[in-house]
Amino acid sequence: MNTNDKGKKLELMVADLLSQTLKDPTIRPTKASSGGQRNTEIGDILSKDFFIECKNHKGKFFNKKVWIKLIDSIPLNSTKIPLYVIEHEVEGKLVCLTFADFCRLLKE
Repeated sequence: MNTNDKGKKLELMVADLLSQTLKDPTIRPTKASSGGQRNTEIGDILSKDFFIECKNHKGKFFNKKVWIKLIDSIPLNSTKIPLYVIEHEVEGKLVCLTFADFCRLLKE
């Protein structure tokens, strides 16, 4: 399985689990996740509450460039929370978010 296939598999799995967990059938992979050149969607998964970027990592645990690109893409007035979902060969599936956003989720 090549890297693109692994990435798409992760995106579909995350979108499906979030859709079931949040009972929101509108959660789906974005056009950006398919490598489309002309799209206005941010991240790999469309959600009303989150901007979600998914990556498979073999060596590195966290890619700061991916996180910064996601954060820099978000409109200033957005209330959506950025999530960086990582699938690491040793650590498994993990979610990265700011501590402030984590606390905000706990309050909700």
